[in-house]
Amino acid sequence: MPFWQQVNNRWLKSFDGIKLHWCFYKVSEHAPLVVISPGRIEAALKYQEVIWELAQAGISCAVLDHRGQGESERMTTNPHQGHVEKFSDFIGDFEVFNEAVSDVFPLASRRWLLGHSMGGTIAALYMHNRDGGYEEMLLSSPMFSINTAGIPVSVAKSIISAGAWLNKHLMPNRPWYFLGMKGYQPVEFNKNELTHSKNRYRVFRELYQLQPEVQLGGPTFNWLHEALIACDKASSGSLSIACPVTLFQAGSDSVVTAEGQDRFVMYNEATKVVIEGARHELLMESDRYRQPLMSKLLSINE
Repeated sequence: MPFWQQVNNRWLKSFDGIKLHWCFYKVSEHAPLVVISPGRIEAALKYQEVIWELAQAGISCAVLDHRGQGESERMTTNPHQGHVEKFSDFIGDFEVFNEAVSDVFPLASRRWLLGHSMGGTIAALYMHNRDGGYEEMLLSSPMFSINTAGIPVSVAKSIISAGAWLNKHLMPNRPWYFLGMKGYQPVEFNKNELTHSKNRYRVFRELYQLQPEVQLGGPTFNWLHEALIACDKASSGSLSIACPVTLFQAGSDSVVTAEGQDRFVMYNEATKVVIEGARHELLMESDRYRQPLMSKLLSINE
């Protein structure tokens, strides 16, 4: 927490005027840099431990709060709704963010891109036909196919598409939560599907309790509709990614599925690292599950 007071907070306006929050810590002008694209519901402050660890290894870091979450501007009148009009808006935001990062870190010796879950989809789509100046893209449990809880994917897509269509035609200015979704509610540790680490989970929930403005609930029909289209695009083999890619797959992930990740690895000749037994939030996991990804990150300055 004392270290976090040294982290710089900035705001920028995206291509359509949406106000985005991001933060960074600069070790030195020439230090290597890790740029992070977080997952759904995540805020930059959730990466405090990661940024601190990188700083101790002499590595600078920059993190974006995606539109509609963290401290960035919300997309609906209900601040707890996870919503986006077009998934491509996230990509446009990330392009503007990268320009801001380049202005702050013009002399960084090397750059790595890290994307988690939804942020992995954003990172992969952003890197299509772009050099980006990155040495490598690291993906943590990327959202390339979503767990549909036993419902056939085709049926789930039909339900979600129909709901998004009805919402836009009946109440275009009032997004609907997807079925059963609601505002932010902290889940007890023994019911969580994100991590085995009781301490890291406790800290995550305490941070969100202390800063209620970053709290986010369930997704809307349209967020899911757009996310499924983005998943298909990211895992279809249509991407052209110039830099090397390493994908870290959580072996016991119940949020996203391995199918889309495996297709992405095959089409993009990526390196896949399977962490058996790990849950979705690899960077918030117990040490033994978390270490492979953290070791890779910390090694970039060796």
